[in-house]
Amino acid sequence: MSSFHPFPLRAVLGAIAVTALLAVADAPAALAQGGAGNPEDRLTIIPGLDPWNVEIERLPQWDLENSPPKLEDRAARHREFIQAGVPLEYRSRRSPFPASPGIIAAGGAVYQANCADCHGAKGRGDGDAGLDLLPSPALLGQLMDRQGAVDEYLLWSIAEGGGAFGTAMPAYKETLQEDDIWRVVAYMRAGFPSAE
Repeated sequence: MSSFHPFPLRAVLGAIAVTALLAVADAPAALAQGGAGNPEDRLTIIPGLDPWNVEIERLPQWDLENSPPKLEDRAARHREFIQAGVPLEYRSRRSPFPASPGIIAAGGAVYQANCADCHGAKGRGDGDAGLDLLPSPALLGQLMDRQGAVDEYLLWSIAEGGGAFGTAMPAYKETLQEDDIWRVVAYMRAGFPSAE
C-alpha cells in the first residue's frame, strides 16, 4: 500500500527551515530594541564593537556561511583548519605544562603584556587597541569553549598571527618563546582569571 503526500516532504522541511531562519534573523534586532522576551535576553550593544560580538550564546553571531563581508577574514583560519589542519610544523604539538597556579599566573602576565590591548582582559575582543580593527579581534573567551581550541591550533594561531588571513593579529613566534605561548594558552583555558 502506498501513501500519498500532497506536498513533497523536502519542500515542507525546507519551508520550516526558512521560517525558523527568518525568525532567528529577526531576533537580535528585536531584542536589541527592547522587544519581546525575557529582560535578560535583551542585547547590550557595546559602542565600538562589531554587531556580531554579543554575549548571548544562543543568538546567532558570525559564522562561516553568513558573516558580513568584512568579518569573513576572521573565519579564514578556522576554515583552513577544518579543511586542511594546521601546517606540518604545528601538527600534534601539545602543551608541556600542567594547568598549575604558577603556570596560569605566568601566562596571565604574558597575556596582559601582549594580548589584552586588543583581545581585552577577559578575551572578549574589547581591548582599547582592538576597537577600530576590522575584522575585530577574536573572541578568545568563547573560543576556549569550542572543540577546535586544541593545542596545535592555538600554538599556530599565536605563533603565526593573522597576516596570512587578512587580520591584524601579529605573529609572536619571533617575539615570545614557545613556552610563553603555552603559558598563555594555560591562562586562557583557566578562564582568564584576574591577576589578584
